[in-house]
Amino acid sequence: MGQRSMVGFGIASLLVAAAGVLAPQAAARELTPGVDCERITCRNDTADMYRLEIEVSCWNGVFTEIRYIAAHSTRYFDDLGCAPITEPGTTEQDPPTMRPDGTWDHPAPRHQPGRTIPQSPRRIDYRAAVVDNDPPRPRSGSAGS
Repeated sequence: MGQRSMVGFGIASLLVAAAGVLAPQAAARELTPGVDCERITCRNDTADMYRLEIEVSCWNGVFTEIRYIAAHSTRYFDDLGCAPITEPGTTEQDPPTMRPDGTWDHPAPRHQPGRTIPQSPRRIDYRAAVVDNDPPRPRSGSAGS
């Protein structure tokens, strides 16, 4: 009985350790006095707006993102994503069929796209926070602006 419970505890501890390793990592840190970031959340307790430099590690490389956080606010960066993985598709060919006049009809091959699998960041590192009280304006979406 004691040996079974030890094996059970051992398996449970391995599962907990695996969950910690597989979860996306984010280094919690104070970037500058009053600006703290952890996981996908940043908090700005200052009177200034900050430009954040964020390094996102994905399956296909490391990318730098620039985001802004307003004065006296908390921002959730749930849009820090990675490119999806797309599995290769297949080409399917139907057999030829005979027409009433005796000639053959050869249908064109059909392409079946592969699955698209969304991906999450493996790691998020907040690299820098710089005061930027005049950030670029968001695009309006109209041409000529």
